Amino acid sequence: MGLSVKFGGVELNRFIHVVSGFTPFTGANWDVSISNDGTKRGTDFDYTTYKAKSITMPFDISSSLEENYNQLCKALNVDKPKELIFGSIPNKVFYAIPKGTLDFEQIAFMGKGVINWLIPDGLAHSTVEKVFPAEFNADGILEAAIINQGTEAVPVSYEIVHNHENGFIGIVSEYGVIQYGDVAEVDREIRQKSEVLLKYTKPEDYAVMTDGQGILASGDNFPKNGAFVGWANIRGRAWIGLQNPGSGASWHGACRLVTLPADSGGASGAVNFIARTKVWFEITNANQTGLLEFVVGDENGQHLASIHLVKSAPGSNLCSAIFQVQKNEKNRVRYEPNSNSVTNSAKGQLSIEKTGELFTFVFGGKSYPVRVPEAAQAKARTLTIFLGQYGTRTALVNYMLFGDIIFQKNNVNYLHDIPNRYPEGSVMNVEGETSRMYVDGVPAIGDEVIGSTYFKAPPGETKVQFFYSDFSKPAPTILAKIKEAFL
Repeated sequence: MGLSVKFGGVELNRFIHVVSGFTPFTGANWDVSISNDGTKRGTDFDYTTYKAKSITMPFDISSSLEENYNQLCKALNVDKPKELIFGSIPNKVFYAIPKGTLDFEQIAFMGKGVINWLIPDGLAHSTVEKVFPAEFNADGILEAAIINQGTEAVPVSYEIVHNHENGFIGIVSEYGVIQYGDVAEVDREIRQKSEVLLKYTKPEDYAVMTDGQGILASGDNFPKNGAFVGWANIRGRAWIGLQNPGSGASWHGACRLVTLPADSGGASGAVNFIARTKVWFEITNANQTGLLEFVVGDENGQHLASIHLVKSAPGSNLCSAIFQVQKNEKNRVRYEPNSNSVTNSAKGQLSIEKTGELFTFVFGGKSYPVRVPEAAQAKARTLTIFLGQYGTRTALVNYMLFGDIIFQKNNVNYLHDIPNRYPEGSVMNVEGETSRMYVDGVPAIGDEVIGSTYFKAPPGETKVQFFYSDFSKPAPTILAKIKEAFL
């Protein structure tokens, strides 16, 4: 069969036979530059390099001369260098193009000639890709030791599989640095959100509160010896009201307190919050009296803010909604608590909102803001509910009830997971030959940091170290790859 010669994937041995004794080992085409300024003997050495080289390959055609000659010319008719592989060194490839004429000579029904292969880069390239996995060195740095057994420096390609989200990749050797992404990119950041710490919507929810304890709006030490009772579903809602008001010379009643739970980050207390409750405070005759208090306590067990509704004068149709901060009255609204009032079963929404020094009381669909600078950093820690009567009076406000309570903490710090540039499972491929990088097969042109240098691995050992975001754990799986080249 003779020597196999493949050019551009075509087996030329089908048309020609390479003359015995041919060898593709022609060595480098060295080019030495010297100079002389004319004032001294000899010359100065400037540099040496190699240029394109030629491989002269003699051949003959022993049969079907015209047909094989035409097929040969067709195979050689290319417009750019193609892969040239000789059967004597199948593990190497030249990127070649024919140059000049075939110098063909016909002898009877046979012929012989010469093909001059031009190798523009002057090299033979290995057809085998060598792979070097990165491993942690003694200093805990991910490192690949590339062993180039060729005779020329070659480009290095990389395959990087991200085993965790990652913000950047740095590739470092003594010959240069390549970086993609942002070294300052973070995985998480502190953000703020609102978080509901407490929500009671039915009488049994209130059972977790402590009976007989609480912080009252006025600051007076009213007896807390009354008892609560759950009401059935009336007008579309379940309620909690007085079973009995207890006893005392002044105001007295049922009282319950709850300590607010910590937020999801484990922090107790709330500088910024909204405390809401649904109430029903309605009389059916002027002689009825009663007191409803909704109180936010601070971390020191003291009064922070409250709304209380009080009907204290028998024979009058008026009552008061009183708003307090740290036991000091800030506003008062007088109204008639009848069936059409702002505290009937449909409308009775109360809320206390605190944002720093700003307290906003909402009553009857209206807001009543007040600033208290000295309370800007005060934290809510407890909630108290109180329903009571005065002295020995028996005509209690007919509907004096709590429907639900919601406490929402605002500006709760939490760690937000930022989607990073390179998701877990994504694959980066760096092509050393073209100096391009792809993420999951898509060019990532904008990821390369200006100043990156795509270095080559010279003959011998080259250590390449890899750096990545410190939050990327486990580390990426990285392979360095080369194809050796030979003069």
